[in-house]
Amino acid sequence: MFWKTLSGLTLVLFLLLVVVRVTAQSARGGPVPTDAGWGGGAGINGMILTPSGQRPSRRISVRLRSMDKGDRVTTTDEEGKFAFTGVPRGDYIVIIDKEEGFEPYSQNVSVISASGVPYLSIRLRLKGEAKSPPGVLSAELANVPARALAFYQKAQEQAQAGNHKAAIEQLQKAIAEYPNFMLAFNELGLQYLRLGELDKADEALTKALKLAPDSATPLLTHGILLAVMGKFNLAVTELQTALKQREQSANGHLYLGQALANLGRFAEAEVQLTRAIELGGDEVKDAHRFLGAIYLQRGAREKALAEFEIYLKLAPKAKDAEQVRQLIRQNKPSQNHAP
Repeated sequence: MFWKTLSGLTLVLFLLLVVVRVTAQSARGGPVPTDAGWGGGAGINGMILTPSGQRPSRRISVRLRSMDKGDRVTTTDEEGKFAFTGVPRGDYIVIIDKEEGFEPYSQNVSVISASGVPYLSIRLRLKGEAKSPPGVLSAELANVPARALAFYQKAQEQAQAGNHKAAIEQLQKAIAEYPNFMLAFNELGLQYLRLGELDKADEALTKALKLAPDSATPLLTHGILLAVMGKFNLAVTELQTALKQREQSANGHLYLGQALANLGRFAEAEVQLTRAIELGGDEVKDAHRFLGAIYLQRGAREKALAEFEIYLKLAPKAKDAEQVRQLIRQNKPSQNHAP
């Protein structure tokens, strides 16, 4: 077989030259969902971060309130994630109000689709801290006409369900309603990226950047696209600019690390990949693969094998899993020193 003829070094280079494309739904761990018991087929998921952008060091209590059905309560897992299932269509309030040291938090959430799963990213504030300005996405949606916004929300629901072509159709309708809809162009680019249609993704994201050249949202998405396209120098520039505004983006650090690794800037890549793992945990499993390759290049065999083992544990059926297993077999001390 072809792979059996490759040396360990060649395999390492292979791992460094492969940038995994964004997928619709990555295999990931997560919180044990709390069934709201209201008979619906939808859900509400989210993640909670501390004011510094880190995962909380303790479990956080989250309350889901329905005006006509009462309250349901869950707690986050050890990574700050929470999930409610069994939620019917309607309007709800997500509340965090019993956490010592943090300001109370509440947010209205509308479940539009019978099977939709809105996702919230919540950043708590310390008690006594001055109130933050409106969130980036809220501000970017402030002037969007209602019909365009409705199409955009439907597109997000389709995307969460893995229906990327249907999401694209809704986004195109949103843009027809409001041609200056930067977030719709950004999401359109992301959906094309997930389908592997990179030229169309680039076209949509270029339009998003023309509408908001300094916004972290399209800069991040386009930077990731550039990394996937192998345009690593350009990717580094855009991702570094975006991360100055959105430092807590695990994917931003992941793809910046990948781009730096492909440019041979291994020390910088290690910093970014390690930060990606701190922020994203098991969701950024590819960071372990790249770290393993970097450590193996340095001769840090034990650290490399540890990273490869973590990667295989998180992604046992990955397309390159067998190549990673071969690297492990070739570099285990017991095999290399057998009589």
